[in-house]
Parts: sequence; structure tokens; C-alpha cells
Amino acid sequence: MTPPKVDIVTEDYKEKYGFSDPVDEYAVQGAKGLSERVVQEIVRLHDEPAWMEQIRMKALRNFLDRKPPAWAPELGDIDYQSFYYYASPTKRAADSWDQLPAYIKNTYDKLGISEAEKKFLSGVGAIYESEAVYHSIQGELSKQGVVFTDTVTALKEYPEVMKKYFGTVVPYQDNYIAALQTAVWSAGSFVYVPEGVKVSMPLQAYFRINERNMGQFERTLIVGEPYSEVTYMEGCLPAEELVSKGHAFRPILVVEQKEQVIADTGRAEAVTRKFVHPYKGKLLTIVPLSPGNAFRLTPEHPVLAVPREKVAIRGTRNGWLAEASSKRLTEATPEYMEAGRLKVGDFLVYVVPSEVTDDQALDETLLKILGLYLAEGSVSYNRALKREVAQFSFGKSKSEERLAKELLRLVHSVGERGSLHRSRGSYYCVTSYSKRLIELFLKNCGTGASTKMLSETVMRLPPRKQQVLLNYYLKGDGDRCVKPGGSVAIRASTASRDLSFQLQELLSRIGVFASIIIRKGSRDITGDHEIQRKDQYVVQYTPGKRWSATRRVGDRFLVPIRKITGEPYDDLVYNLEVAGTNSYLVKGFAVHNCSAPVYSSQSLHSAIVEIVARKGSFVKYTTLQNWSRDVLNLVTKRAHAHEDATVSWVDFNGGSRLTRKYPSIYLLGPRAKADIISVAYAGAGQVQDTGGKAVHLAKDTTSKILSRSVSKDGGHTAYRGLLHIAKGAKNVKSSVRCDALLVDERSTTATYPYMEIQEDDATVTHEASVGKVGEEQLFYLMARGISEGDALSMVVNGFLEPFAKELPMAYAVEFNRLMSLEMTNAVG
Repeated sequence: MTPPKVDIVTEDYKEKYGFSDPVDEYAVQGAKGLSERVVQEIVRLHDEPAWMEQIRMKALRNFLDRKPPAWAPELGDIDYQSFYYYASPTKRAADSWDQLPAYIKNTYDKLGISEAEKKFLSGVGAIYESEAVYHSIQGELSKQGVVFTDTVTALKEYPEVMKKYFGTVVPYQDNYIAALQTAVWSAGSFVYVPEGVKVSMPLQAYFRINERNMGQFERTLIVGEPYSEVTYMEGCLPAEELVSKGHAFRPILVVEQKEQVIADTGRAEAVTRKFVHPYKGKLLTIVPLSPGNAFRLTPEHPVLAVPREKVAIRGTRNGWLAEASSKRLTEATPEYMEAGRLKVGDFLVYVVPSEVTDDQALDETLLKILGLYLAEGSVSYNRALKREVAQFSFGKSKSEERLAKELLRLVHSVGERGSLHRSRGSYYCVTSYSKRLIELFLKNCGTGASTKMLSETVMRLPPRKQQVLLNYYLKGDGDRCVKPGGSVAIRASTASRDLSFQLQELLSRIGVFASIIIRKGSRDITGDHEIQRKDQYVVQYTPGKRWSATRRVGDRFLVPIRKITGEPYDDLVYNLEVAGTNSYLVKGFAVHNCSAPVYSSQSLHSAIVEIVARKGSFVKYTTLQNWSRDVLNLVTKRAHAHEDATVSWVDFNGGSRLTRKYPSIYLLGPRAKADIISVAYAGAGQVQDTGGKAVHLAKDTTSKILSRSVSKDGGHTAYRGLLHIAKGAKNVKSSVRCDALLVDERSTTATYPYMEIQEDDATVTHEASVGKVGEEQLFYLMARGISEGDALSMVVNGFLEPFAKELPMAYAVEFNRLMSLEMTNAVG
């Protein structure tokens, strides 16, 4: 039999073995529909050479003349006229993070385990809405002749290399999706490593889908000249940022899946997923009019805002911001913008939580007492009497005396005992040993100046009741300050950060936006004593103000940005996927999940990756894919390995509604090696159809395909693999292993292995297994004090260990954490 041609694989061959592959992460926007006009517009915008336009047009006609393959009927159900095939957020690729930072996707790809763990990434590229927005590479690599740029730029700057290799590994005639992708591709990565150059640090790219009905079609081309080495990887808030739960603010670090957080609607929604990523780059600090609400995030994280330029009535003069029209501002529709696009003066959206639950037991009298306790009270243990005591401390002025006496009357009016006395310094004190009141204070306010915070019960009361508590809190802790011009500001100071944000939220519910000012603590020396003064959080507002820089629109406040700063960051960042609008509040301000958003309509990701590994070279390509559940992920990944070359695919698929991806390696020269590790996770509503393909066309070649999959909550995984050993390919060694793990009875898996062996001396092994998480395994772990969820995570992570060990330490940890989140509350 004549061996298959190296440069073109026929459609029959493709359909027979079912290879069409998904890569990761796209975003596109522009003219809707597929036509010659759309393709010509892409050519024009890219200023492409005539030969590329010809390829595109041939590919388009090929796609329109084809029928979807029978083995993938869902491809025929896709309305290809419903997608946008091109959009560009910038006119050119940026040269630095400052110009246009990359979006850190929820996945990363790494190789070179031992080296990459200890070194920083050498290059980063980002593809956003079909265009390259950023590429960088360390200077020492540029000096070696290494090229890492986007494919559009490569067409202009390296036309000979592009023309020589483009479409030779995956021609447009190859398959249905390859024809579409070749016609409409936009951006992608181009990597060229000269002969003998060894790139010890991984090159990395991030991709993002940003809008509904988007189709992103990046084209990646990697060329490793003889005896070169390269690793390529594909690819949010710091831990301490506070997320609103409606009654409290918690660091995003400790917010977990299934917890309730407040969305941009003002209502509570469940966290459906949590993402944690290593991030090295610029981190922005957005400082609104209330400086205590400043928050940090990556430049690509979406923030709900109204750009000042859209509501301005006149331009900037003498350095002053353009004046905003109140009418335009209140009528404007806020939009989610990347934080990197925000400007000083733009308006952020502060959302007022709207859920109310009245507790009839908390009447106005008790709320007045609670307000004074919040301001002046504490609970301590009286050792002499062996019981707890509530104490209120007031000043020695007449007004403080009246307030102390009022508190005593309130205590008596609810049938409890209390006493008023003066301390040695003539300060007024009210004490009570009432068990009922002490329980009320501890349950609803806590104790300690820096740890007091209001209970969920109080935070959900109707605003009219909350105002009663606020009025009496301000009687105790508030002060009036006459500002220049005669206006009066109300201020209250607390050592509790959490309480300051709660007070701000309570005021917002009654129609007042208050600022928070932080006065940093200090160390004072008094005699021989050192006093550590804690940070103070000053909540301030001006009642009845005729003009304000903020505007109230329904249950939202539009708050201008005072300052934006940036600083280098190298640590983990966090993100949440939330039910409903997929949004949440950071210190009261609305932000969006910066992964591919979840929409009711579909987004399409279709990419092609071509790798050319010349004689003696080594290329490793790693993908961690975690798309949102509305993405159709259809990608073709293929490599040509020449004499003595090694190509390694390390591939994980955990997101998207449907994934079809089968990384393949054609072994074209003697002693070439192929190594494919394919891992998939399918949860509820997901189909992960993945695998690998090794085509041996030369003697003394070796290959290894390892596939592992996990199905849970009714998800479906499938292994689709091919091993082809052509006539004349002597002394081939190959091993294929595919293992599937079912977490529950509802989930399913299938295998479609194909083997064509046309040489008698080939050494081939094939193993396959399907298993379930055993009750005895879980029992063994749980008997040692491990929770069921953690036990299940340990079993699954152990099953997927061959993939995790191929990752650098930071990414392996993150992969294990991702799988642990997926296993939470699963039933073994």
C-alpha cells in the first residue's frame, strides 16, 4: 500500500478516523455571517499578500461545497451564519503590558517541568477578539534569533517562512472545520526557533472569548529548525479583595463554590465555579471617590462603568475633567469594560443589595440599643462575679450624659436591668448583666473594636429599621463637621474594616453614598510604653447635599474614579463564575467574570495548530483548556516530526459544552518520537470527545499515547484515537493506553480506537479500562478523617497524576485545585 501523503490528509482519511481538533480560547466581534465579502474584509484589514487571499478564497469555497462529516453530526447543526468572524480591539499589537495587557485565561500550558518551575516565563502573547493585542519576548531570546509574534505580523515580517510552511501540516482540504478555519483565521501565534537554539523557558499565549455568538479562529504555526528546542503553552483579583455577600464582605480567597454573593442586579446568586491562576504582570488599583473602596485587579478584568466621554457636555479645560451631564449620566446604560480601558473620571457602578428579610423580634427599641452598643459598647467577663457584663462608655459632656441616661431608659423599657455610674475620670458608664441583651449584642454585633460587624439578620432588615440603628450608632460614634461653604459632614470612625463597609452599605440602602477614608495606624511612645494605634476607617457623608460628584440611579450609585495606578505583580489571582449575570461585587462595585462569559447563545472556538519539528529538534506544546460551558471547541492540532525530532502534546480539556480535539503527530523521518498525553473532564451537560493520533511513515519511530478521562454529573467523555503504521515503516514501537473513570451512575464514556498496522515487525501495545470510584476507596480515606469530597478529589487527582506531573509546580498545583473544585460534593 502506498503510504499516505505527508503534506495532505484526505477527507476520507479524516472522516474514517474522526480527527478534527479543538485548541483553546477565542473572542470575535464584527460583521455577522460567512461570505466572500467577510473574507475579503479580513484580508484588507490585515493587508495580506495575494497568495494568502487566494488560499482563503479556495478554503471558503471548499467549506461551502462540503457536507459535515457523518461521525460528527452536531457540526451540521451549527448555524455558521450566526457568528461574527472578525473583530479587533486594537489597531496594532502592543509592545508592552502598559500599552495593552494580556488577559489571563483560566488555563495555562507548560513544559520542561524541572526548569520552568524555577524560571520566569520568557515570552507571552495574547489573542483577544481574533486579534493579537500583545506580544513580548525577553531580549536574550531575540538576540538568539527566536521569533515569537502573532501570525498577522509574521505575514508581513517573515513572509518567506509563512509561505513555506502555512497550510502544509493542516491544509484546508483536510477536513470540514479546517476549511472554515483557513478561510477566516485571525491572529494566533507564530514561533520560529533557529537551528541549534534551545529555548529553556516556555513560550506562552492566552486566548479569550468575550462576546456571545463569537467565533475565534486563531492560527498557530511553530517551526523548530534542526536541533532546536522550544516549549509552547496556552493559557482576576488578588486574594485579599473583598467580595460582597449582602451581609458581609469576604476575601475572594475564601469564597467557595455554591456560596451566595451579590450580583450586579443587587440580588444573591450562587458561585458556580472558582478560578485560581498564577499571574505575573501589571496589577491595577482603581481608586473611586471613596478611597477606602479602592480595589486591585488585572487589566483585562471587566468592570461595570460609564465612560465620562459618553456623558460629557464639554471637553477637558486647563487640566480639569470634562463636566458630566447629570441627565446623560442618569440615562446612560453602564457597560462592562476592561479595567485597562478605564480612565480617571469614568463612573463605576456601586450596587445596593436589594434583598430584605424582616425579623419582627428586632423592634425599634432593641435596634436603638444595638446602635449604641455598636458605637460605645463591649462585652467582657467579670472574674469576680464569674459572669459576662455589657459595658457602654460615654464621654463626660452634658450631651454624653443625656445619651447615657437615654440608653438606661431603653434598657429598662425592654424589661432588663442596668446601672449608670461615673468612672474616676468622670466618664459616664452604663453596665448591664442581662443575659438576653448580652446574647443580642454578641449575636448581632460581636465584640472588640476592630472585630465588630453586623449580623446577616441586621443587614437584611428593611431600610426603615436599619435607619433607626444607624441614627443611634451615629449618636454614639458620629460627629458633625462644618465644611468650607457651610455644609455639614457626618463622620463616624471605627477600627473595624468590615463594619465600615457594612455602614456604607446600610447608608446606601437609605439613599446615601458615603465615602470611606482610611487613617493608617501608628506607633506612639509614651514614657516607657509603646502604643500601637490601629487603622481607623472613617465613614463620611454630607446629608442634604445639593450637588454631588456621585449620582443615584435606582438601586445603584455612579461613582467617579479618582485615581488609577499600576504595579508589578507575581502571585496567584482569583476569579468567580456566578449564576445569573455572571457578575459579583468587589467592595461594592460590580465586576464580571473575566473568563469566557456564559451566554444562552453559543460561541465557537475553532483553531488550527501546525508544528514543524525539523531534524533533531524538540517541540512540546501544552494546553490547559477551561472554557465556559457555552463554547463549541473545535480544533485541529497536528505536527510533523522529521528525522530524530521529538514532538510532545500535553493536553487537558475541562471546559466548553462540546470539545472535539485529537492532537496528532506525523513521524516523517527515522527515529522520530511522538508523545501524546490527553486528559479530559466532562461535567453536567458536557461532551469531551478527545484523544490522539500517531502516524508512522518512517522506520525506527516510536510513539506513546496516553488518554485519561473523568465523567461526572451525567457528562460524557469519548476517546477517539488512531495508530497508523505505514508499509515500509520498519521497527516501529508504539503503546496506546486509554483509561476512563466514572464518578457516578449517570455519566458515560466511549472509546473509538483505530489501528492500521502494515508492517509485521511493529511492536504495539494497547490497553483500555473503564472504572468507577469505589466505595471501599472512599471508605478507607474517610475512615482516616478525610471528608468525602476531599477523598473523592484524592482519588481523581491520583488517576490524573500522569498529566499533572508534566506541568511545572505552580500549574500542577492549580490543576489539582481545579479538579478538587469540580469534585466538591460529588457522590462516589
